[in-house]
Amino acid sequence: MTRIYIFPGLLLLALTTIIACKKDPAGTEGIIIDAVKIEKLSSSFAQAGEELTIYGSHLIQKDVVTEVFVTGRPSEVLHSSADSITIKVPLKVQTGKVMVTLSKGTKFSSAYGPDIVVRPTPLIKSFAPLFAYGGDTIELYTENFSEIATNNEIFIGTKKVQIVAGKGKDTILVKLPEDAASGTFAWHTYNGPLFKTAASFPVRQARYTANTVAQWLYQDPGYSYMDTLVRGYPDLAGGNYLSVHKTVYDTVLQYINSSGRKYTIFLPSNAAYEKNTSKAAFLEKVKNRPYNYNSMLANTIVPGENMRLADMQDGDRHPTAYTMKLAFWEYEVPTDDYNFIQIIIEDGVKYAQVWGPYDQTQPRVKILREHQVGNATIIETDGEPGVVSY
Repeated sequence: MTRIYIFPGLLLLALTTIIACKKDPAGTEGIIIDAVKIEKLSSSFAQAGEELTIYGSHLIQKDVVTEVFVTGRPSEVLHSSADSITIKVPLKVQTGKVMVTLSKGTKFSSAYGPDIVVRPTPLIKSFAPLFAYGGDTIELYTENFSEIATNNEIFIGTKKVQIVAGKGKDTILVKLPEDAASGTFAWHTYNGPLFKTAASFPVRQARYTANTVAQWLYQDPGYSYMDTLVRGYPDLAGGNYLSVHKTVYDTVLQYINSSGRKYTIFLPSNAAYEKNTSKAAFLEKVKNRPYNYNSMLANTIVPGENMRLADMQDGDRHPTAYTMKLAFWEYEVPTDDYNFIQIIIEDGVKYAQVWGPYDQTQPRVKILREHQVGNATIIETDGEPGVVSY
C-alpha cells in the first residue's frame, strides 16, 4: 500500500493561492490607480468625426486601460499621454460631458470633464439643377451648415466653390469654378472633418472632342437622356424596329453618326425631363410608344443648314428630314411634303415649333443655346419639339 503524506506548510500555500485567485481574477493585486483629473478641452464644441484633445493628469497609467466617452458613447483614442488624450468624436453623439475612465478588473477611476457642445453633422442632400457649366450658380439643399458662410467650405473635386449666399435655412447658393470638372461635392463646417456626396455632380464643358452629334451626346452630361435613347433605340423599339420605325430611325442615324453631313438638329436637354421623370421611366415611355420618338428625332433635323442663334429671325421656316416618304404607311402615297421647324421670337426669347405640311402643330419649345459639332449644329431646347408625321 502506497501512503501519501501532505505537509502542513504546502497545504497552507495551496489554499492561500486558490483563495487569492478567487479574490483577484484579473490580477489586480497590488495595482494602484491614481485619481484621474480632467482640466480642460481643446474646444468647447465639436462635430462627429472631429478630433478633440482632453488635457488633465493621470490620463494614462501603467497596466490599466484608458477609455473615453462623449455623452456615454465610446470614442476612438488617436493619441495619448499622461496629461493629454486626442480622440475622434463618435457618430450620433449629442451635447453632454466627456468622461475618462481607467480600469483594471474591478478597480477603476473616472472623471468627468466640462460640457461639450456637439454640432450636428452637416449634410448636402441634393442640388439643382442636376448638371451645370463651370461658372454657373447652383442651389445646394443642406442640413446643419452654419448660417455664417465663413464657417463653411465646399469643394467640387479638389476645387473650392464660391459660396454666394444663403437662401433660407437649408439652401446655399454656390458658384462653380470656371474650370470645374465633374466630381463629388465635399464639405466641412467649422473645423470638422470632410464629408462627400456619394454621387458625382456632372459639369458640362463648352467643347468636346467630338466629330459627330452622336459622340457629343455621349460625352455631354446635359444630354444623357438623348444619348441613352439614340444608342439604345434598336432594343427600345422592339419588334417595331424592322418595319416603320427602322425606316424613320435609319434616317436619323445617317445624320447623327456622320461627320461630313451639314445639318442642324433641335434636341431637348436633360432639363426637359429630370424634374418630371427618371431616365428609367423615360426609356419605359419610349418602349411603349417608340414611333413617337423616332418621328420626333426625324422632325428635328434640318438638312443642309448650319444654323446660328444670332441669325434666326422671327417666322423663319426650315424643312426637316421628315417627309411623307418616311411615313411609309401602305395606304399613303409618298410625297416630298415636309414637316417644318418654325422660329418664333417673343420679348427677345427664341422658340422653335414643329409644323406639319397641313399646318398640324406641336407646342413650341424654348431655345436655350447652340453647340457646334463638326459640320452640324445642336440647338438645345427645354422640351421635346414634338411629333407631326403627316
